[in-house]
Amino acid sequence: MGKKAPWHLWAVGILSLLWYGSGAYVIVLAQRGMWPGMEPDEAAYYAAQPGWFALLTDIGLATSILGSIALLMRKSWALSLFGVALVLILGNDAYDLAMGTSRAYANSAAMVVTAVIAVVAVLEVVYASAMTKRGVLG
Repeated sequence: MGKKAPWHLWAVGILSLLWYGSGAYVIVLAQRGMWPGMEPDEAAYYAAQPGWFALLTDIGLATSILGSIALLMRKSWALSLFGVALVLILGNDAYDLAMGTSRAYANSAAMVVTAVIAVVAVLEVVYASAMTKRGVLG
């Protein structure tokens, strides 16, 4: 970790922490049926999720948040945490799409949100990998 952290590491780390922190807040409230203004079909979606699916979603969120913190701490294990989160996000998305239960089928906004979450997860892995290779994370 001899190299100085570039300015963008702080920007990416803070934005990532805000992104995943707000996502965790929304998902946890939605899973408990407590998200204000939630449409009945969305409430039904969360209520029908198998327990293991909700647990893997929550683990993915937790590893994303921990990855963001590790990135800000300049720890190389940020890459592993983001990698675990990516596998869980893509795995849950694949299962949800295959079962025909994905919110992405509900409307175009949900489809965009689902895609953006997956793209951000991929970019986090790519970024953490690049920072590790450059010796910024150690």
